[in-house]
Amino acid sequence: MTTNQSVWLITFIVILVCILIAVLVWMYTGHVFVAIVVAPPVIHWILKRRQHSR
Repeated sequence: MTTNQSVWLITFIVILVCILIAVLVWMYTGHVFVAIVVAPPVIHWILKRRQHSR
């Protein structure tokens, strides 16, 4: 697996986990947390930046 594929796989997994957490929090509390939605793009940006620096 190439580094680019690893970055996309990790990003996809993080997005799925964050969406699951957001749905569970919304179901139990009725509140939507924006940080859970904003985190995956930030993590993807950090991983892509690390990939280009190598």
